[in-house]
Amino acid sequence: MKKPSEILLLEKYKVKLYEENDYQISSLDNWYTYSNIFLSTNEFRPTSLIGLKVYDNDDKLISDCLIGAKAGATGINLDSTLISYGRILVCCSNAIFKLSLPGLNLEWYRIADPATCFGIYNLNEDYLVHGELELTRLDKDGKIVWKQSGRDIWTTPEAHDYFAIYEDYILATDWEYNRYKFDYDGQLLEEYKVFPKNE
Repeated sequence: MKKPSEILLLEKYKVKLYEENDYQISSLDNWYTYSNIFLSTNEFRPTSLIGLKVYDNDDKLISDCLIGAKAGATGINLDSTLISYGRILVCCSNAIFKLSLPGLNLEWYRIADPATCFGIYNLNEDYLVHGELELTRLDKDGKIVWKQSGRDIWTTPEAHDYFAIYEDYILATDWEYNRYKFDYDGQLLEEYKVFPKNE
């Protein structure tokens, strides 16, 4: 039995997420056969595959699915999933998938970054995706409200203090330690240089 990479405990449900990058979609030799498979396109071998299973409080399986996309690889982490409006949103490679709970029916997916999506966050009634190359604001229906990029990728070599959402602005730092302050409408308010923190 494969161990999940993350378990989300909700009031009525438990959601288990599995990194399934070795999963062979057409094979019968996988450790588990998912009921539904949702891919951002059928013309490729996905870079990232993530399995989801929803259980009730008695550990009875309610639903399961596999999602996949191709670009940069995305690992499951604390910021790569979001529970919002009774739905689950998951970063998978360059895409965001929004699935119903507990049924895991696909509501939409959106390519939110050319490379990979690091995290997804609530931003008022919308979502903000922290991608490798772009910050993207999506509305509840998955429509792109705005995108912003920096001079380099949206992380630093040390990954310290590089991205944060505040009450009325967003801070993001690129690989060259350029820091950008955006308002919630995606307008650049300020740009300045920061210096790496000492270990």
